[in-house]
Amino acid sequence: MYFSLLAVALSLAGAVVAAPQCNDKKTLSQAYIGEAKDVSIEYVHCSNIIHPIPDAIELKKRQSVPVDVCGATCNTNCFVPTGGGPDPNECKVIADALLYDSEAIGITNTSLVVMKYNSCETFITSQVDYAIQYCRNDWSSLVNYIAFNCQSTQNAHGGNCVASDQRWFVQVQHS
Repeated sequence: MYFSLLAVALSLAGAVVAAPQCNDKKTLSQAYIGEAKDVSIEYVHCSNIIHPIPDAIELKKRQSVPVDVCGATCNTNCFVPTGGGPDPNECKVIADALLYDSEAIGITNTSLVVMKYNSCETFITSQVDYAIQYCRNDWSSLVNYIAFNCQSTQNAHGGNCVASDQRWFVQVQHS
């Protein structure tokens, strides 16, 4: 899986991905997680739907309970050019905190779940108009993969992984 993600990342290395916009950002809750309680987790509501790219396909479907997308595949995009990326070792602290508190999280298309530790920030958001549920162990794997594979040696500064069906995405960037 990681080799296929790397191949996709390298093939898209020339693509520039705009940072997502959160309008009227409102923090719903904030806490510190992980064994040392040193990783900030913030649940944020936005008045707009969050997209990783301006022309993202928006899927329409109504659901009354969160749809489980744990284990779903995604396509990695590294942000170019190089410079200004997070320290991958600091991102590993977030990845470890996600495993320490390894439960599924629910997200909607107007919310972000943001985690920060020093120079590293990661978030996950949904792009569909129904709630989804994502596993933290999957998020942890993506944080580690993106942080260590989308750095200056790859002419990048962070990146994201967009679900194959574009229902959600995870991003890793400098905080």
